[in-house]
Amino acid sequence: MAVTIGRADNRKAADLFYDLALAMELQGERWRANSYLRAAKSIEELTENLRSVSERGELRRIEGVGESIEAKVEEFLRTGRIDALDKVRGLLPEDLELLRSIPSLGTRRLADLDLLLGIRSVDDLLKAIYEGRLSEMPDFGDEVESRTQDYLTWRREEAAEVPSPYALRSAQRIIDFLRPSPGLDRLELTGPLRRRVPTVANIMLLFSASGPEDVIARFGLCPEVTELLVVDREQALGRTASGAVCMLRHVDQSTFGLELLKTTGPEPYVRGIEQRIREKGVRFGAHRGVAADTEKKVFEALQLPPLRPETRGVPECDRVTAEQLIGDLHVRCASYDGGMRVLEMAAAAKDLGHEYVCFCDRLGGRRMDPAALEQRNALIDESADLLGIKILKGGGADITPDGRLDFPPGPLEDLDLVIASVNTSLTMDEGEMTARVTKAMEDPLMDVFGHPTSRVIGLRERVRVDLEKVAAAAAESGIALEINAYPDRMDLDAETVRSLDAKPLYSLGTEAAFPNELSYWEWAAGAAEQACLPPSRVLNAMPAERLQGRRWRR
Repeated sequence: MAVTIGRADNRKAADLFYDLALAMELQGERWRANSYLRAAKSIEELTENLRSVSERGELRRIEGVGESIEAKVEEFLRTGRIDALDKVRGLLPEDLELLRSIPSLGTRRLADLDLLLGIRSVDDLLKAIYEGRLSEMPDFGDEVESRTQDYLTWRREEAAEVPSPYALRSAQRIIDFLRPSPGLDRLELTGPLRRRVPTVANIMLLFSASGPEDVIARFGLCPEVTELLVVDREQALGRTASGAVCMLRHVDQSTFGLELLKTTGPEPYVRGIEQRIREKGVRFGAHRGVAADTEKKVFEALQLPPLRPETRGVPECDRVTAEQLIGDLHVRCASYDGGMRVLEMAAAAKDLGHEYVCFCDRLGGRRMDPAALEQRNALIDESADLLGIKILKGGGADITPDGRLDFPPGPLEDLDLVIASVNTSLTMDEGEMTARVTKAMEDPLMDVFGHPTSRVIGLRERVRVDLEKVAAAAAESGIALEINAYPDRMDLDAETVRSLDAKPLYSLGTEAAFPNELSYWEWAAGAAEQACLPPSRVLNAMPAERLQGRRWRR
């Protein structure tokens, strides 16, 4: 089928040749990669319709276009595709469009990231940046790493979505910096971030002080505040390194607790509090009646049970507690250089109080092959009795576009947990994506549907999938849906889980690749609690013995 192409769409043709160039780089064919790069750049810079050039028989006048590339251009003009690219597309990164948009990178650097660090997605890139691995790369350095991070932060600012763990880290650094301020009496985090919602656009801090201007002045000097937006005597607004905007506001100590309660939210809950105040006729404040310097005193005056911020606005329910969640079921131990940090990760998990941890490294393709999986499993067996924590064997398999698990079944049968996820072909329409996932759920080797929407917060949109149908299929098949607490994902979020009519099982995991990332567990536990999940529907509340050998599926 012939395609119509306008001048503005020349970029589509150019992108295909950029893709071919990257595939050749990954295959070590530098000469062919250079040829495709020259052609791509020339087509991208054309000042007229590519089809018009072809109709005049002048494609070879374009710099870098010889006989072979001419044939591929003609094929694209006829079909909208290039067969040679289709054959090697599996070599390309999963988030190629986003990765290619990053100005500090390019074809060569994308190839180096893949070949040397195993970076094939924006998730991988973010992890590498946070661990400082880009700066160690040849031809990268601190400048490229910084520019890459700045671009991704800007994308998130534009989307007004910052993963809450990163915003919380900024908030804590600001709080620590402000603590020594002269005359500071009290400083507290408030707003949605205090409720541990998945994403925020703003950080809100309340403070009381004898000299508020001194605290405001110190806020302007905080290294975490990258840009001051508003400053006056009693409040300041500044952009933080996380991308979230921080608001610092002075309130009177006598009503601090009331202001803290109101600003924590959510709005419907606060409206209920205000209605209660009117009904009781309570007046708060040092000069008006009831002390309101703490939330506890406000709750007592209103004869209301004190609720933790995380559960405000969440329905009353039989919910799992953090104490009942005894293990992280999505952790990685394989490092980018081929090493295995089994003992290191397991020891860190034990220090957090976990009774078990499950290693679910990415399988297939350019990641962990069957031989590497066998090696990892042997290391787990050798480490099993060394640390006093159960170590489960898992794996993360890709769901192919046609609904298969992209890994040989034999090695999967020997695992305790198989997490299957959609990581490629993310632009399918809702019907196709839903059919893809539900077909995969027919495979008895699939135990968990990982990060079900495949989003990367502020950078990659959710895939179009009917979660209600997927949840129903999961409930019927005995498959768990994952609540993935890695900050860039936070997928599924509690609100989405509560909205589903179907009642499948759930599995919680951090997707941690380094010991410090295991601390994201608090967000997983919090999401399960906010989702109103009872212990009976959470795999992580099961003992290790029930998880081993998939006994819970029988």
